[in-house]
Amino acid sequence: MSSRRGRGRAGWLRGPVSIRRSLLRNLVLLIVLTAGAILAVTFIGADRAVDGLSRSLIERTGQRTDSELHRFFDPVTRGLDIGAAWGRSGLLDPTATEDVNRLFLPVVASYPQVSSVLLADDAGRETMLLQQPDGWVDRITRADEWAGRSRWRILDRAGATVSEAWRDLGYDPRRRPWYRGAVDDGAPGEVRWTPPYTFFTTGEPGMTAAVRWAHPDRPGLTHVLGFDVTLLDVSRFTTGLQVGAHGLVVVLTDDGLVLGLPRDPRFGNDDGIKAAVLRPAEAIGSAPVEAAVARWRRDAGAAERFRFTAGGDAWWAGFQPFALGNRTLWIAVMVPEADFLGGVKRQRNFIVGIAAGALVLAGLMASLMARAYGKPLEQLAAGSERIRQLDLAGGPPIASRLAEVAELADAQDQMLSALQSFARYVPTGVVRELVRQGQVAEIGGRTAQLTVLFTDIRGFASIAERMTPQALTAHLAEYFEAMLTEMRAEHATVDKLIGDAIMAFWGAPAPDEDHVVHAVGAVLRCTARLAELNAAWRARGLPELPTCFGMDTGPVVVGNVGARERLSYTVLGDTVNLASRLEGINRHYGTDVLAAEAVRDAAGDGFVWRRVDVVAVKGRRQGVPVYELLGRAGEVDAETLAWARDYEAALDAYRSRRFDEALATLRDLAARRDHPSLLRLRERCEQAAAATLPDDWDGVERMTEK
Repeated sequence: MSSRRGRGRAGWLRGPVSIRRSLLRNLVLLIVLTAGAILAVTFIGADRAVDGLSRSLIERTGQRTDSELHRFFDPVTRGLDIGAAWGRSGLLDPTATEDVNRLFLPVVASYPQVSSVLLADDAGRETMLLQQPDGWVDRITRADEWAGRSRWRILDRAGATVSEAWRDLGYDPRRRPWYRGAVDDGAPGEVRWTPPYTFFTTGEPGMTAAVRWAHPDRPGLTHVLGFDVTLLDVSRFTTGLQVGAHGLVVVLTDDGLVLGLPRDPRFGNDDGIKAAVLRPAEAIGSAPVEAAVARWRRDAGAAERFRFTAGGDAWWAGFQPFALGNRTLWIAVMVPEADFLGGVKRQRNFIVGIAAGALVLAGLMASLMARAYGKPLEQLAAGSERIRQLDLAGGPPIASRLAEVAELADAQDQMLSALQSFARYVPTGVVRELVRQGQVAEIGGRTAQLTVLFTDIRGFASIAERMTPQALTAHLAEYFEAMLTEMRAEHATVDKLIGDAIMAFWGAPAPDEDHVVHAVGAVLRCTARLAELNAAWRARGLPELPTCFGMDTGPVVVGNVGARERLSYTVLGDTVNLASRLEGINRHYGTDVLAAEAVRDAAGDGFVWRRVDVVAVKGRRQGVPVYELLGRAGEVDAETLAWARDYEAALDAYRSRRFDEALATLRDLAARRDHPSLLRLRERCEQAAAATLPDDWDGVERMTEK
């Protein structure tokens, strides 16, 4: 026995022993000290995770709904401000019905949420312009002169009179809520909103926004302009909004009437929406909505987030106000806790099981944990801290008999040597400052409204085939330098170069309210610069690089994407996919720049566009209006403008099944200026004219290739 003990002691003295054996003898104390903390942190962390996840989801959904409501209601306020300015200038008179039609037909046609325009004065005279599916209606009222009768004029889509009739409605505009609200409660020029109500004429739920002013020549005469706003679109948005797996969104009035209904099959069509909208929350048959609103009312209707129970299940809800002039609406988001609790519970149970098993295995090994390896581990920790601070001067050598500690010390020495070599290539001062500030790249992103651009060189494969690799590389370098310079001049974030293609976006990381205008401006700069380059390359005997551009704007996820070893700051989402597809279909239409309708609408009046087609790109079922960028407003010649407008008329005729009219226009266009898009549309017209079309034919061009 003495001999074996001597050999064991000698073996101990000759070299390090396994750290596993030492850990097996001394592990319990570490487990005992940390297991309680781990379990406590796990349970606390689970509660915090649920709280954080619910807060994040509710806030994101509330912000999205708030943005949608602004997009819905803000044009109404702007339209009334413009109308009031016309009125103060003497352009509006409720007895001048034709002038009212001329001024407001385009306004109502541009704002689908506005169903009618009402212009009245305190003499009881009113003209109402009401939009109908097949035209317009004028209701002309002289309350004091015609004894409650109104004259109704039926107009076609162009505003021409089709028929007239008298109706005895007993109607006086001065008694209507929209008129009284503007006159009794509102200051001149102040837009006042009525409570939600059912419209007198159409029977649809809605609100009316109104503004008053004094007649410029007769200060004692008051005029009131009102816009009837239908509320069906609010419910169409909220019923289609996906919040997690089972979450709901509603929009409420201050007194709990529902303007925007929750996601529910019962509200999947307009009849279902009309039957439930403007009813109290407890009357729409949704237990979570009823419970959340009841709790919110108990808390005095304040903006807050809280946990509640509905149908035996735990839910989280958030209420936030939406200011609508003199009214306040409420956005309510409700999410069942089970939607995001499953993963947290699994993680918590896993950690509890591991901790319990470790305690059982290490229950008898509690007292000698840190003595054998405490000092070398402290030295390793100190060395790691110096390396974290990029202090690469090194420290005292670390000696240990524990094999694993010795291996760690050797690995740390090798890492230090590698960093000392790497420091010759990297400015360590900059890196040290970033580390000190805690600016570490992490995977994650946020949702934002951005504009995305894709470019690609047309026929690049054949160009590359004709050039040597060295010449091609130099040629592309000159091309990329020019394109990226023009894009960055318009505040672009260049995402990546993909072979001969460029992907860029606007609006992140730095916010840019004019990201759409800047993106369109960048494309115009690129096309102008490319024309100069192609001329110069042609003179030098180099191949030209014709380039296609595709743009879209909308919600994307922007942030760091990738793996721990490789991150990319990029954008993801349907907007990105559509921009890429639009770049590709330039070849189909023979165009250079194509953009989605969202870009055209958001870019404003500073640019000229041609509506090329309504296209369902590969991977999408819904058709999207696609526009060709022609140039800046005022810089496009009259001939091109006329040609573009006639093309759009031919496209409208085709989509309205007026094929003979479309073909005649296309033949005239081809005689004036030929273009591949004419040939495409003519072929489709001829095919459609010769075919028996189904009832649901919509004239959308469906792409089967990218």
